[in-house]
Amino acid sequence: SRRLPSSLAQRTQDSTKEIETLILALQQGTQAAATLMVSSRERTLGTVELAQKAEQAITQINHSIGTTQEMSLQISTAAEQQSAVAEEINRSILSVRDVADQSALASEQSATATIELASLGQDLQKMTSHFKT
Repeated sequence: SRRLPSSLAQRTQDSTKEIETLILALQQGTQAAATLMVSSRERTLGTVELAQKAEQAITQINHSIGTTQEMSLQISTAAEQQSAVAEEINRSILSVRDVADQSALASEQSATATIELASLGQDLQKMTSHFKT
């Protein structure tokens, strides 16, 4: 009967130690979970910040794309206008060439006529010289 109280006391003491160990493990687990939650929260905030920066970068990229498209359209329009001006200049050059060709032909015809007139003048001079003698 003496052993019984001692055995009960021992078991109670063992159970108390076991409960203390479990409580300590639970506290450590809770502390670890809290630490992980804080770390997770910090990472989440970092992720949110990175997402906001990515959104800003995408917005800037979209703006740059819009500006580039607008500039491309302006360049295309300017190129079309330059092409039209180049065609007009080409037509003008062809007209000037045609006028120059016509002038050259007229000059050639004029030279031929001058030679013929000179020849006729010589012939007339010869004929009139017969009348003088």
